[in-house]
Amino acid sequence: MLFLKLAYRNIFRQKRRSFFTILSIMGSFVLCSMAIGLVYGTYGKVINTFTSGHSGHIQIHAQGFLERPSLFKNIKDSESVISHFSNHPEIKAYSPRVMSSVLSSLGEKTTGAKIFGILPEQESKTTTMSQKILKGKFLSGEVNNDVVLGHALSKILGAKLGDSIILMTQAADGSMANDAFNVVGIFNESSDSMEARHIYMHLQYAQDFLVLGTRIHEIAITINDFNDARNVAEVLGEKIKDLDVSPWQVIEAEFYKAMTADQTGIWINLGILIFIVSIGVLNTVLMTILERTREFGILKAIGTRPRDIFIMVVMETSMLAFVSIFIGLFFALSINFKLSTYGIPYPMPIEIGGMALHHLYSEVTFFNLWIPALVVTLSSIGVSLIPAFRAAQIVPVKAIRST
Repeated sequence: MLFLKLAYRNIFRQKRRSFFTILSIMGSFVLCSMAIGLVYGTYGKVINTFTSGHSGHIQIHAQGFLERPSLFKNIKDSESVISHFSNHPEIKAYSPRVMSSVLSSLGEKTTGAKIFGILPEQESKTTTMSQKILKGKFLSGEVNNDVVLGHALSKILGAKLGDSIILMTQAADGSMANDAFNVVGIFNESSDSMEARHIYMHLQYAQDFLVLGTRIHEIAITINDFNDARNVAEVLGEKIKDLDVSPWQVIEAEFYKAMTADQTGIWINLGILIFIVSIGVLNTVLMTILERTREFGILKAIGTRPRDIFIMVVMETSMLAFVSIFIGLFFALSINFKLSTYGIPYPMPIEIGGMALHHLYSEVTFFNLWIPALVVTLSSIGVSLIPAFRAAQIVPVKAIRST
């Protein structure tokens, strides 16, 4: 208790210096909290956008399909695979799919595309594809030759609602599959250029078209929290031995690498910021020690132990850090909350790993508060150890004679 009183009095001896020290530590804390919030908030929204838009958080394929897709690499017994999902409360929804590259044509125009056979009701629970319809409607539950086209593909072919397009590809039995399909919907433009050439049709019709029987190529899964994708995929992979169970970090490897590199750069910048603030705190504590040299000499002359002087100096810095964090919490929460709601718009969209970023959004979480608070506090206290040790080692006679 005595040390607290002494530390409190010593802090307010130099009010101006203490004020600017508190201001610098608080500013560092708020900036760190805001930077972490913006990085994880923005990427969190982007991850939710593309995983809920098409890929899902986890995908299951035949071995090697993700690296080199092939019509013949398929899941033969999908029912047994799906039966494992009931034991995982983290799984929200799933959607079985078949897919194949095709040649699409309308009139004299021909271009490549990719078809996806889906169950419309399951797909609507798993992804937001049904909400992306720009014109027309999404697929119904009926097994028919209705299709929904990507916006770019419809422009290339000049396809309109009600048009009949021809799709041709190789079937699983080696024959040439070709059929006419009725365009009932066109979904809006996407930042993913490949998705813009997708064609969606009913799963059973696609299986018949490709002569797959009951086989499928992919099961897309969404879970409660995308951060748990690796753990859930690992648990599923242990039960489903002969198939590849891949989290979104593997599915969207290009984006994940770009995101990780960007986050690493942010942590390096924050480290530099903390270092600069720590130097300022060190300078403040050193100045305080120099000004109080005679005082420390007298304290040691009357029997104060070096350990007590060391503790007193460290406690003064600790109090400055705690006060800074306490005040900074209000500003950090206010700024992060506002940025999580309104964001910071980019003048021009920035593309990272195939995803377009239009805004920087923050998030209000315990993580982006306690991590900056802990780092700033420990760094401030850490740099005070050197001046504190110096004060504890002062020789009383020399200190009292100093001016």
